[in-house]
Amino acid sequence: MEIWSHGAELYEVNSYYSLPDDAWQYELTGMSEAGGHVAVVIPDATPDDGPFTPQPAHRVLVQIGDRQIPWPIFRRFIDLIESSGDLVEADKDEPHTSG
Repeated sequence: MEIWSHGAELYEVNSYYSLPDDAWQYELTGMSEAGGHVAVVIPDATPDDGPFTPQPAHRVLVQIGDRQIPWPIFRRFIDLIESSGDLVEADKDEPHTSG
């Protein structure tokens, strides 16, 4: 867990493996009543076999709350996820379909 600040507002950043979802999850949550919430869920391609293996980026889900998050905090959150190596592109032979 990390705590980021923007002005007087604080934001909590969590990253963990969610067993019920078989996915790695990144969460950004404002710590005040006005703070927003964003979760990025990266499904595990091999949930029953060894370490986390991310599914291709087109299978990643984003859950967004109904509050506001300042752009600099959101951009930092996206940079964190991109630098993790957990967003991967699909093989050329894999179709980009939903579900």
